[in-house]
Amino acid sequence: MAKDIFSNLLEEKDLENEEVEIKRQYKKIDVLVLLKKSKKAYIIEDKTNTFESNQITRYKEELEKDAKIKENNIKTVYFKTGFWFSDDKLVKSCIKVNRKDFLGILDKYREKNPILDDYCEYFERVTKQEEKEKNYFISEEELSQKKYWELNIAWSAISQYEFMRKIFPKEYIRSGRSIGGGVYTQYDILEKKIFPDTREENLPEDKRTYTVFWRIDSKDKIGSYISINFYTEHGKGDKKPRAREDEYIKLKEKIKKIIDDNFIKLEEVECRFYDYWEPNLLMVPLKNYLISQEKFDELIKAIKIIDEELRK
Repeated sequence: MAKDIFSNLLEEKDLENEEVEIKRQYKKIDVLVLLKKSKKAYIIEDKTNTFESNQITRYKEELEKDAKIKENNIKTVYFKTGFWFSDDKLVKSCIKVNRKDFLGILDKYREKNPILDDYCEYFERVTKQEEKEKNYFISEEELSQKKYWELNIAWSAISQYEFMRKIFPKEYIRSGRSIGGGVYTQYDILEKKIFPDTREENLPEDKRTYTVFWRIDSKDKIGSYISINFYTEHGKGDKKPRAREDEYIKLKEKIKKIIDDNFIKLEEVECRFYDYWEPNLLMVPLKNYLISQEKFDELIKAIKIIDEELRK
């Protein structure tokens, strides 16, 4: 089975006479596989539900300085058995292995070892659960019987990601957790823009930088929603520029004009400028748009129009 994995997933076909050494946590690397005769080294970074944070590149740079290993042809492998988000697709690695690829190999060895069988059955359950979480639609029964935080779109990063990816299929979508622990998903529209010094505060440009993004999140009374947020870049202890409000008002008026000019009808929550770093420019509760494909399509069409026009 190990040879099968190397032959099919790691592209090593000739292992019959190879001398293999496996190191765990060598220089913090999850698994380092050394093929001594062919002088190859495989860095295998193993993830389940977390993201790789440039670790593979750092590990390779460390090995290239290692007198015992630097003479080897060093290859990198990103091995993740959890759900793949945008971050995973951007990982720089020679080879990428997902759960489907891996289980495709293991499946040939089922019913030969109870531990292996348990392992495969576990991931079959994980796959089924993921398929359930991908669904962001809400049935009439759920709408009447469940609280908003029990709905997939409120608690599942997978559901939010699938929703956002439906609108922006080829773009980088960020997923994370807020300070309170809730999941959110966002997609940047305008990045690192500069607002003018309209209040004569004499602040340099690096203190007048903002980003605008779509965000799926949840809050009490409103439930799950999609919003456009206005975030002012800042460091700890920075003074909040008063000119932010002028840029906020300008953007909000632009969004309103886009909606009016295109005869868009949305169930909006009133947004105002508040003196914090990330006020909402637009907020649309989701529950009534997720009860049917028709309502959902209306929302997607509106979001795409607003997104396209706001970038101009």
